[in-house]
Amino acid sequence: MKRQEVEELLGFAITDEQLQEALECARRKQEYIYQRERRPVVLQHWYLVKLTEEYVRSLAFSKFTMDLCRALRDMEKEHSASCQSAPTDNHIVAVPAG
Repeated sequence: MKRQEVEELLGFAITDEQLQEALECARRKQEYIYQRERRPVVLQHWYLVKLTEEYVRSLAFSKFTMDLCRALRDMEKEHSASCQSAPTDNHIVAVPAG
């Protein structure tokens, strides 16, 4: 499979690493689908290209989500560390109804 085939479907360039990881996942899925359904179309080249495109998108979204969560966690740690230096009063005081 040529990277250009996948990039054409995606509309953007991908790295060797992205292609390799997505292609491995796509081949496993292709094999799984064929074993379950026995449809010859599943083994066609264009089908593997399409599965690879789907996995590039899926893996990119997963990476984005993990990076975002990591950034938020780091922000929370940073905020928590800066708040610990200032004294705070966390006691709840009941105010009688008047």
